[in-house]
Amino acid sequence: MKLLVISHGDFAAGISSTLRKFFGIDNVYSACVTQEGGTADLLDRAKAYLEEWGEEQVVICSDLKGGSANQAALALLERPDTFLISGMNLSLLLQIAMETEVTAEGIREMIETAREDLFFINDLALGTMDEDDE
Repeated sequence: MKLLVISHGDFAAGISSTLRKFFGIDNVYSACVTQEGGTADLLDRAKAYLEEWGEEQVVICSDLKGGSANQAALALLERPDTFLISGMNLSLLLQIAMETEVTAEGIREMIETAREDLFFINDLALGTMDEDDE
């Protein structure tokens, strides 16, 4: 299974570098929308990766649901065994990268777990959180 992280600017390259350098993940790759080349740069790089990977399972994670990177990647879903997720965070990417194979249901579960890592720490640190907020 390969993990392709896509974004605007250098966000995907940076988070991919973090996964490789800090967590030893070697199945993560990135493609970015640039100001100069637009979504064409992202698609050229993504298509080159997909061609290289053959029939291997691929999970594509983008930065924004309505963003140009995600919209461009919609065309890649014609490829079998390819999944597209928007609104990525490091928690989600770590979960996916640790798997050798994923399913749609497994991805849904990982997204729910990653959502739990989104938290307004001030409430916890300053003791303003209600029991219902936990």
